[in-house]
Parts: sequence; C-alpha cells; structure tokens
Amino acid sequence: MEQPNQNLPNIVPEQTIGGRGDQPINQPAVAIEAGGAEPARAEPALPPIPETRKKRKPNASGSRKQSPSWDHFTRVPDHEVQDPTAACNYCGKRYLCDSKIHGTSNLGAHTRVCPKYPYAVINDSSQTVLSFKPGEGNDMVAASQRFNLKACRNAVVMFVVLDEHSFSKVEGDGFKILCRTLQPQFTAPSRQTVARDCFQLFLDEKVKLKKFFRTECRRVALTTDCWTSCQNTGYLTLTAHFIDNEWNYQKRIISFAEVINHKGDTIGRKIEEILRDWGLRNVSTITVDNASSNDGAVSYLKTRLKNFNGLVLDGQFLHMRCCAHILNLVVNDGLVDLNSSINSIRGAIRFVRSSSQRKNKFKECIQFSNISSKKLVCLDVPTRWNSTYLMLDAAEKLQVAFEKIEFEDRNYVLHFDKPLTPPKSIDWENARAFVRFLKIFYDATKIFSASVHLSIHTAFHQLCFIYT
Repeated sequence: MEQPNQNLPNIVPEQTIGGRGDQPINQPAVAIEAGGAEPARAEPALPPIPETRKKRKPNASGSRKQSPSWDHFTRVPDHEVQDPTAACNYCGKRYLCDSKIHGTSNLGAHTRVCPKYPYAVINDSSQTVLSFKPGEGNDMVAASQRFNLKACRNAVVMFVVLDEHSFSKVEGDGFKILCRTLQPQFTAPSRQTVARDCFQLFLDEKVKLKKFFRTECRRVALTTDCWTSCQNTGYLTLTAHFIDNEWNYQKRIISFAEVINHKGDTIGRKIEEILRDWGLRNVSTITVDNASSNDGAVSYLKTRLKNFNGLVLDGQFLHMRCCAHILNLVVNDGLVDLNSSINSIRGAIRFVRSSSQRKNKFKECIQFSNISSKKLVCLDVPTRWNSTYLMLDAAEKLQVAFEKIEFEDRNYVLHFDKPLTPPKSIDWENARAFVRFLKIFYDATKIFSASVHLSIHTAFHQLCFIYT
C-alpha cells in the first residue's frame, strides 16, 4: 500500500545565521523533492504590512522648539485629568492641549486676554502712565505704554538727526542694549533702514513745508552763502526765514546744493531753480556777504522775481549785506597792524600744546604762579577772527606762566623761527589792548549771528555803540 504522502515534497529549512532553524529575513523557503531532484523556488513571501502611523520628518534646523505659550502655562498631571490639559500660571484657567488635536494656539490666545497677566498693560492702549512732557517744565501728561513700531523707528530717526549721529550708531552694541532695556519688543534697525527713514522724513517734511509756503506763508526772507570744500567742490546753502501762524520766527534750510563755480550768474540761476522747486515767489530780502559775485546773483534774481510780482517796493531793498561779514572785514584790517605780536603769542601757545609733556609742564608753571584763571590756551583759526579774540583773551591772563616756562625749558626759545621771538612785555600789552577792542566786535557779532530770534532791529544800536 502506497504511503499517502509519497509524492509531496519535503520542506527543509535553509541554513540560517547562528545555526538556528529560524527563517532568515527576506529569504524564501527551498523545496526539495524526495527523489533528490533539483530544488524548486517557492512563491515569494508577501511584503510586511506598513505601519499606520507616519513618521515625522526630521527638522532641518534641529529639534523642534517648545511653544512660547508654555512660559505661561503648566501641564496638569495625567492622573488628575482624562485628556491632556494645561493650566494658566496666572488665573488658573485650564485648556485642553493635546498636541495632535488642540495644539497651543488656544493657550496663546488666552495669554493675550488673561485678566491677571502681569504684562498686559503693554498691549492695552487704554492703560496709561504719567510722565513729564519734554520741554514744558514740570507738567505731567498721560502716555500710552502700547508698543508702536512706527513710533519707535521715528524716535530713532530723531535721535540720529537731532544729535547729528552717524547711521552706524544704531548698530553699536550699547545702543542695542539700550533699546532692549527700554522696549524689549523693539529690535534696533540697521543703518540702511535708518538712512531710508531719514530720507523719508525729509520728503515728508518737505511736503508739509511746501504746503505751508503755498497756502499760509505770504513772504520769505532768504540768506545764502557759498564755499569750497577741501576736495575743491563748490557748495551753496539757501535758508528761508519766515513768520509762522503763531507769530514765531522760523528758519529752514531749503537747499544744500553743489555748484560748479561761484560766479554771479551761476549762483543766481541755482537760487532761481530752488525757488521754483519750492514754489516760492514772494521774497522780501536776500542777505549775502560782500563778495562781488553776489552783486551779479542778486541782480539776476531781481529781474526774475520782478516778472512774478514777488518784490517789495519794486526790489529797492532786496539786496541786504551781512553785518557780521562787514565787521569781519573791519577786524581783519585791524589784525594786520598787530600781526607780529599776535604771531609771537600764537607761537608760544603752539609750543605748550605740541606735546603732553610740555602741556603738563605748563600746567605746573600755572600752579606755581598762583594764576586763578581756569581758561585753557587754544589756537585760533586764520579764517575766523573771533577765534583769535578767544586765543588772546585766554593767553594774556597766563603771561607769568609763559615767562616762567621760558627760563625752565631751553627748547622754548628754539621753537621760534626768525624773525619771530618769544612774546615780550610789549606784545602782551598790545594783546590786552586788542582784546578790549575785539570784545566790542565779538559781542556785536554774536547778536548779529543769532539764529533763534530776530536781529535786524538791533543792528543800528550795535553799530552806534561801536562808533562811540
């Protein structure tokens, strides 16, 4: 009788790693027939069933950051609640916080309206604090503590413009620390951003000033001056003076432009171009210095403004000469007569300021001479006579100290190039007399050069005082 399983193949497991009879991974079983025939491959195994939960992709910037909401919430232990729950650290209100279902947006929404949130006053425009009004004495005003990005950036622009800082000032570490301390929500802008904001401020103010000139300002007085920079580039500045609606004197620099030369026709055409840009036609006076080129410029403008009917009394008093410049010419003529005495004193000052050792030695001479004057010696600028007055005024009080250092330092005499010599008694007497003479012109020039109030009505009185 035949065996019932005679024709069925015998299944023999394949040799596995480690000598165990386990089926190797991804290796199909091998079938061997009883008669020793060649083995035949079995049907391939089915692939494993994939997991139903998807794996999270790795974050390119590292591990995921925790939500800022957890700075204000605490997770409730799981044994106290059925679902994941978080409680507010301030008012204790609870919210579901399952990361798959709820997230943390509801936590952040509650933080913004939490009645016990200690920093809620920053975001509440109805909450105010008392502060001093700048420039108004001791008056108190209510100021909102709500964060305003535009107001902060405008404050930075005013900081740069009013205090004449460079744009790179806002990128300093100290300025950034100050901003974070005063307003943690404000990030200090870059210098490029501040430059754009400053230019935008200029454009905004120009639009406002143009509107004022067009609608409310009836007439302006102009002052202008030209000079050449160290790069041999010519510049022109034009300033408009006017009275505002509250009868206050105002002035605005309406142009700082480059000019190719200082000829009268060039200056006149440039000023005409500026007036057209600002829409100014009614001009009362134009104040310039006594340069001959300015006569041609004013004559050209007088002809052009007459066509616009913008002159007073047909332009009889359009050309005004600068009183301060006239005084400057008078004083410079006087400086020539005492040039040798001034040069000797200037050389003595240059010696004591040439090194720190000499400066310290000169201070010792001042203390030894019991000089009560606290003024420090300074050098003058050849193009500014008032600096010569300040130099002589400070030096003549230190005559004894200069004479003492002449005996203590042999290099003092060698410092002077012939024909100059150290200042003598006659030189100091001339300096004192010249200081008394220059003080009259110095005080008058300060009054004429005032920029925050009117000065034309004081010119006659000052000139009379100089004459007498």
